[in-house]
Amino acid sequence: MQGGWSATGQSESSAWQSSPSEQQPRQQQGGPHSEGSYLWGPQGGQDQQQGQQQSSPWSNALPPQQTGARHAAPQGGHGGQIGPMGQPVQQAPTWQYPPIPIPQPPGGRRRRKKKMSRTLLIGLVVLAVLVVGSGVTLLIRGLGGGEPEAKTTPTTSTSESPSPSESPSTSPSPSTPRGPTADEVVKGSRLYTIGPVAASKCAEPPFAPVTVPAAQQYYNRLLPCLNRTWWLAMKKATLPFRNPKAVVYVGKVPSPCGMQRSVRAAYCGANETIYLPFSVDNRYYTTNPVYARAIMLNTFAHEYGHHIQKLSGILASSMSRQKSMTPNQKLTESRRRELQATCLGAVYLGANATYIPMNGVLLNNWKFLISHSGDDYARPRVHDHGNRVSNYQWSITGYNSKKPDSCNTFTAADVRVN
Repeated sequence: MQGGWSATGQSESSAWQSSPSEQQPRQQQGGPHSEGSYLWGPQGGQDQQQGQQQSSPWSNALPPQQTGARHAAPQGGHGGQIGPMGQPVQQAPTWQYPPIPIPQPPGGRRRRKKKMSRTLLIGLVVLAVLVVGSGVTLLIRGLGGGEPEAKTTPTTSTSESPSPSESPSTSPSPSTPRGPTADEVVKGSRLYTIGPVAASKCAEPPFAPVTVPAAQQYYNRLLPCLNRTWWLAMKKATLPFRNPKAVVYVGKVPSPCGMQRSVRAAYCGANETIYLPFSVDNRYYTTNPVYARAIMLNTFAHEYGHHIQKLSGILASSMSRQKSMTPNQKLTESRRRELQATCLGAVYLGANATYIPMNGVLLNNWKFLISHSGDDYARPRVHDHGNRVSNYQWSITGYNSKKPDSCNTFTAADVRVN
């Protein structure tokens, strides 16, 4: 037995329902842990250009980062780790015509008897100028003249096709369909409609995180497996999909979401990258390799869950909802995001349990991990990820159902996201 769990050897389709409250955690002192968390940044850096952090919709969204453990060590383990643009205005073309010359008759002297009166002659000339000038103008305009012709629109034309409303507008604008609200996105995402996700049928990669390249290779080979399952899921939900990146680092590394330090794993939405601290993986591997495998699989699947939240719009919508909340409400909203990412990670593990495989000692270590992870073990304690009971319940729910719709933490009662 290990941590109160017996080795069952059951297949991935087996469900368990024993409550973590029946298993008291064995709290021991220890080092930092690889905790499922995230750091969210403005997409594509757009908000970074505003120059003011407080104006960003992501500001004040996250509580202080935790450096203490968030899960207990298993029995026999070491330490708690954890204008549309218009054309230029054209002047109406001014067509200038010279006066029509009055031809002189041939010969010398004019005969008086046919001489018209001077007044009548001037009148005829003026009339000829008007008639000929108008004809030339109409001819040039009819040919186009090489210039744009301004079109006049009757002011009453907009009322000829009134809108369905009883008060037609004289200047109707095209109607733009209303996009979904933040509440509608987080509670009614198409992600919740796809049923069980498909297995990627990937075995767990070779496991020996003794060096940074070895740990990076493990995640690099694991990443396509998650990509396959979630690409199919997002395609079925008609949602966009992009592969995230995975970076194993030592010490600290800069990111668009801030400096990452070797105390926790994190997802940065600004560059869609999962950051994984080598020191945590290596420390667990040297003390309890199987438990290290459970932590690395669970953490990576959790952080990938945040990536799915981002692609589906759930993460941004949740942040938007959070802006107008009280401090306690913000913590509750944070727990809804975190517990959903935990559940989505477990959906992947459950769908692929036969192929990883999740059985025997590995399955027992994972069971212990999910029933002893949460804010209960964080120092200093900030209630932003959910307690161990909530983490356990959402983990086994996702694992057994294999369906994202079982991970809708945003419609769950507050008591389920403690």
